[in-house]
Amino acid sequence: MIEARLRDARIETEKGGEAIKLLSKGYGSEDQASGLIVYSYPEALYLVETGRMKIILSSGEGLDFNRLLATLKQLDENIWRDYVVYRDLRERNYVVKDGVNKELRFRVFERGKYGEEPARYLIAPLMEGKNISVEKMIEWLSAARKLRKELVIAVVDRRNEVIYYKASIVDLRNV
Repeated sequence: MIEARLRDARIETEKGGEAIKLLSKGYGSEDQASGLIVYSYPEALYLVETGRMKIILSSGEGLDFNRLLATLKQLDENIWRDYVVYRDLRERNYVVKDGVNKELRFRVFERGKYGEEPARYLIAPLMEGKNISVEKMIEWLSAARKLRKELVIAVVDRRNEVIYYKASIVDLRNV
């Protein structure tokens, strides 16, 4: 089990044994400057929930899943939505990394292709009932196209189930 610290709004651990194994499976990213492995909030929640990580505060006190969630909610209001999508993708055996911004939240790699090919999908998580403008959707599609990724909208419903919609621009001029 990895022992990580929550310090300065970052979840980090020393590079060693179990952390290196999980790094090779797509969990965490190496911070070259400090030599530590840093985890995103949804990633850390998932590792704590599955019993592979323990978070220790600077006071030496450990955080269970619920306390960690409450702490992270103060830092990121969308943590629950992002965690539900992250967990669902991980349980479907995808490798999930941070995306380009808070709206295009995740990059997802094809199964078995992590480390060999770039991410294939950009995931934009939304809660059911939240409206987004057509302009925002076009902005997301444009960003995905520039990065050569497919845009997927992940909608989290009232029961915390995730429904995925692939979005693309269709050009009907040459049909």
